[in-house]
Amino acid sequence: MKQELIVPKCYYPWPTVQSPIATSFDIEEIGWYDNDYTFISQEGIKRCKKQKLSQVATFMNPTCDNIDLMRPCARLMLYITLFDDYFGVTPAKELKTIADRVYEVMLGDDPRPDEIGILRQMAEARKEWIVNGMPQFYIERVSLNFYEFMIYGMMEEIPFKQGKVRTYPLLAHYFTFRQYSIGMWPFGDLIDAATNFALPVHIYNHPVIQRCRELLGLLIVIQNDFASLKKELEIEAECLNIVFILRNQYKLSYQEACAEGMRIHDEYAKELDDLHASLPDFSPYQKEAYDHVYHIKLQISGCANWYYNSGTNRYETQGFIVPKYGREGDGIVIEHSIFTE
Repeated sequence: MKQELIVPKCYYPWPTVQSPIATSFDIEEIGWYDNDYTFISQEGIKRCKKQKLSQVATFMNPTCDNIDLMRPCARLMLYITLFDDYFGVTPAKELKTIADRVYEVMLGDDPRPDEIGILRQMAEARKEWIVNGMPQFYIERVSLNFYEFMIYGMMEEIPFKQGKVRTYPLLAHYFTFRQYSIGMWPFGDLIDAATNFALPVHIYNHPVIQRCRELLGLLIVIQNDFASLKKELEIEAECLNIVFILRNQYKLSYQEACAEGMRIHDEYAKELDDLHASLPDFSPYQKEAYDHVYHIKLQISGCANWYYNSGTNRYETQGFIVPKYGREGDGIVIEHSIFTE
């Protein structure tokens, strides 16, 4: 008899705002795939086109109604997601070389004609941000945060992805690298681009703002782990999911691990809400700092809205592309006795 596992949904003590331009890039992103993602197999591209990835940018930045401001944000959503999908099991030394080149392009170096097309998307986004009036310190910020996504996130995951059997990190260790590999440090930078205001460096670097940005990543980690749990239960060696980690570390059932993961999630959401309500004095940028944290909250509820209401098939069986060092069919290995609804 199969045991039923009810995976919880994430809710927040703040509103979910609907984007007025939610589907505006659905057609345009097809051209990006066809022109600049040709290193991915035809079957992989076919899968990508069903995932509605550009809508993540619009759902998570729902107050923006300007197509030009949102376009580079949609580009970043695609290239950070597919970069992770494709290079996720790349050996660390090779990934470091790729990361260095990505950083150069994001800062200002144009890719060569013979280089991988994803670099062209990065260069186009950078040029669009500059045309839209974003300052150099913003370009440096998003470039560094993307670099750290690769170095402190993707590279730290490699030992856990290369094993043939599950090897679990402890929860504290998991959060240290997963908050980077989920991509929310650079994605949080899209708040500035979508609102057309770059948070000044001294405010961005303030510990309270940094903690809010960290909470953005941690909350999206748990959201993502719940959303991908059904698929990851079928992957024999998969270990990087909070449900698996809690179950292993504390000897919980799957349902108990889900409940504990949601308890942690709700504590983080309350902390973010409390910080937003009690920001320190950021004069003369108090309104802008308050608005920035407000948009951090909208990114979180907007991402949940995308998972539950966009119609994406990203977390269905064979929803992902085959990584550079993967094999066709990777990820669908075993049947599991526990299912979700």
